[in-house]
Amino acid sequence: MARQRELRVAITRSHLEEMAKRSSNKKSLTPANDPTLPEGSERILGLAVNTLGRRIVWSLVQRTAQHGVLPGAYPVIAWLMHLNEATQTELSKLISIEQPTMAVTLRRMERDGIIQRTPAPDHGRKSVVKLTARGRKLSAVISAAAHDVQSVAAKGLSAAELDEFYRLAGLMNENLNTKRRR
Repeated sequence: MARQRELRVAITRSHLEEMAKRSSNKKSLTPANDPTLPEGSERILGLAVNTLGRRIVWSLVQRTAQHGVLPGAYPVIAWLMHLNEATQTELSKLISIEQPTMAVTLRRMERDGIIQRTPAPDHGRKSVVKLTARGRKLSAVISAAAHDVQSVAAKGLSAAELDEFYRLAGLMNENLNTKRRR
């Protein structure tokens, strides 16, 4: 069983390293130098945020691929770093993904030794999710990579501008989350 896990981690690590290598060989595409993007597309909120998010994820992959963690695990690890433990339902709501997707992500993370699940004491069908020792080590790696990526992404922005970005992003998230809850 341990040998199978080591093999899966090695295959995952190899796959992630290859993805990171391929992505680092690509030219950076921005609205200014990519003629395929329609003029004004940088002013489409969803496109701008999606592009930023994908570039942040790929930058993280380049910094964490050698550790064998998949991008889908980043938000789970980040939330568990702050909460210490959570249920699948709580994580699904916090990360804004559907329960079946969260179930697959958690199953993969458990298989890879990143999380452990234990039965919730107050509910027989629920389980509590926690980071394992390996998960806590990965959280330190991801945290350092995230700080590095943030400093690259925020280059040229003042602290006040970054604070304003977070304020605006929080407001937009709340606006959209209110619609989602209805």
